[in-house]
Amino acid sequence: MSYEIDQQRRNLIKFGMFSGLTLLISSKKSAADNLIDQFANDSTNQIISVRIWPSDVYTRLTIEAEQGIKAKFFNLANPNRFVIDILNSTLNTVLKNLSNNEFSNDPIISGIKVGQFNPTTVRIVIYAKQPVSAQTQTIDPVHLGSVNYKYRYVFDMYPANAITNHDESLPLNDQLLAFLQLNADQDKPGVESSAKSTIAKRAQDYPEISAPPANPQVEPQKGKLLVMIDPGHGGEDPGAIGAQGTKEKHIVLDIGKRLRDLINASSNMQAQMTRTQDIFIPLGTRVAIARKVKADIFVSVHADAFTSPAARGSSVFVLSDSGASSAFAKYMAVSQNNSDLIGGMSFQTRDSAVSRILLDMTQSFTMRKSTKLGQSILAQLKQINKLHNQDIERAGFAVLKAPDIPSILVESAFVSNPIEENLLRTEEFRQKVAQQVFDGLQNYAKTNYKLA
Repeated sequence: MSYEIDQQRRNLIKFGMFSGLTLLISSKKSAADNLIDQFANDSTNQIISVRIWPSDVYTRLTIEAEQGIKAKFFNLANPNRFVIDILNSTLNTVLKNLSNNEFSNDPIISGIKVGQFNPTTVRIVIYAKQPVSAQTQTIDPVHLGSVNYKYRYVFDMYPANAITNHDESLPLNDQLLAFLQLNADQDKPGVESSAKSTIAKRAQDYPEISAPPANPQVEPQKGKLLVMIDPGHGGEDPGAIGAQGTKEKHIVLDIGKRLRDLINASSNMQAQMTRTQDIFIPLGTRVAIARKVKADIFVSVHADAFTSPAARGSSVFVLSDSGASSAFAKYMAVSQNNSDLIGGMSFQTRDSAVSRILLDMTQSFTMRKSTKLGQSILAQLKQINKLHNQDIERAGFAVLKAPDIPSILVESAFVSNPIEENLLRTEEFRQKVAQQVFDGLQNYAKTNYKLA
């Protein structure tokens, strides 16, 4: 769930930081209080929003401010907790309300306390339910489409004991990639119920969406095609946002789960997903997940927007090594590739193989298969929706750059189009999209793969 807190007013207090985080409140203003007021009025950095994105993979705390955020952190044990000091800042309502959040559904955070550590430093203490590793990044302002973020400080936490026999000398990025690989298909009992709870509690965000029933975990089976389903965007990156407030990231996650269930119920395919919750994963890591589990097919699912609300219709894109097939395709590729700017690149990997795939464009055999796969699915989509283009489009999508996996990007419909936004908000249409993509996968498999 995302806890989004907007600034209402400055509310400064005197805070003493001891072992138990004792809060001292003075009924009268002291010299320290007056000094805090002076800094608040003059030179402090105003925190305007705080967001928390919990998931079974990692939990992200994002602090957004008017100016670049300077912070430092350290961790303590017994109990497990992180201490984050935000420099050149003063306590306001946004930060104070962090302590009031409910974290019962957060796998990592049990509670948060916030206070004014000294006249120019706010201290945030995050209590963890288990041993946790963390990494941070700062992100400059981003103004892309419907996304308008100012300066952000991102604090990512994931279970320290989630990876067995991992190399502590590796950067957290590489450790997380291994963890993502192990959790690419999170069909475990409890995970889906947690996702359902998260979606239910976000009714004001998107009231119509509901998670489809969970299937039991599907074990890899010989002779079955492994399809990696990649629901676009997630977490800090909402994707396109419709006029009614419909967020692309929720739409495509729901479609992805429905497609997964259809595939796992078939006799010749099985599915995994790059994400099953509202979580941000960089584009390169999505590709790396597919390659590490040796996926046979990669399908990225989207519901994008265009500069004009008149644009409508389903589309299928494949990778191009010689420029975009149209101005529209180029626009869509730039839009999708900007996801890393929006969500941040905490989880980049230094794996040389992953680095090579972002440059290796010589696999013409794979690209030909991608074209056939895209044509098969486009033929199915036209049965339920108008096509934006009668043929597949080509452009330099970063998420399609696996050299050895036929990869396509499906734009189910335009959330920026009023008619198609209404369609996307219905379970019936999202199920139809999943069904048609599944049928296209089946038609492709019959003619392009010899199954055991």
